[in-house]
Amino acid sequence: MSSDDAKHAALEEAKREVEEAESLTGASAVAVHATTGPRRSPLVTLAWVAPGTIWLLLFLIAPLVMIVLVSVWQKTPVGFDPFAFTTEGYTKLFDTPVYLDTLKDTIIRALIVTALCILIGYPIAYFLARGVSSIRYQIALFVFVLAPFWVAYVVRIVAWLPVLGRQGVINYFLVEVIGVRAEPIDALLYSNFAIILALVQLYVLFMVTPIFFQLATLDNAAIEAARDLGATPAKVFREVILPLSLPGVLIGCIFVFVLVMGEFATVRLIGGGTIQSVGTLVYDYYKLPDLPTAAAGATILVAVMTIGVAVLLRFSKIREVV
Repeated sequence: MSSDDAKHAALEEAKREVEEAESLTGASAVAVHATTGPRRSPLVTLAWVAPGTIWLLLFLIAPLVMIVLVSVWQKTPVGFDPFAFTTEGYTKLFDTPVYLDTLKDTIIRALIVTALCILIGYPIAYFLARGVSSIRYQIALFVFVLAPFWVAYVVRIVAWLPVLGRQGVINYFLVEVIGVRAEPIDALLYSNFAIILALVQLYVLFMVTPIFFQLATLDNAAIEAARDLGATPAKVFREVILPLSLPGVLIGCIFVFVLVMGEFATVRLIGGGTIQSVGTLVYDYYKLPDLPTAAAGATILVAVMTIGVAVLLRFSKIREVV
């Protein structure tokens, strides 16, 4: 007997059992009727999935495919030749250690910023979700945390210049107000410290938001059960709250890591041109113009980000947590 015949026989047997149950109870088995009733037309299903599929193809898949294609096209004085394929763009990147060193520095910077965003964002999200009992106050405080992001992205970057500069607020306070230094600190601006500080301020909300919503939707019954069993507050947090909030932490890590890896505006403005990222290198090749090499750098960057996200998903065991 084939698998289709076996399924048909099982379905007929189930229908006979339902009919016997209905004759004995006088009630209709709604759930079985729903599963054995008419199926939705494939055209209706296609109509539902078509908008999302088209959007993904046009704004996600097509740009990625185009970048990969441009990366293997031959460079010309005015752009590229789409009918000549070469790996010259990739070769140019790997001929010198500049790109690999910059890629390594970019990955390290992204990991540091992600870790700092967790350390800063988790306590904020925990306080908003678990430390405030009133929904009204939760919303008000969350809007307060969100307030800096109402300002334009570039404005928030430029705002760090008068804070960290040689004549900025911090140096003025150290030299003129409390007098602990005779000369301003030059390393506050145009340094890795300044870039990391600015990036944390720019992207910490992307860590706070998913953790906040994950903590706000926790089942209080599990927490109360742990307390009833004699668990201390620290053990309740370690054994119950923290594991259940890991999906939100993971989502925040993916957001922050991917966004920081692709950064170039913050690095260029706060770094003052003395510090590079993969994004700034790609932008420099784009301005030459050397579009195939720029596309090759972007392709490698996307591949590294994809690997990073895959590693996060692999070792976080999010499916087991959920």
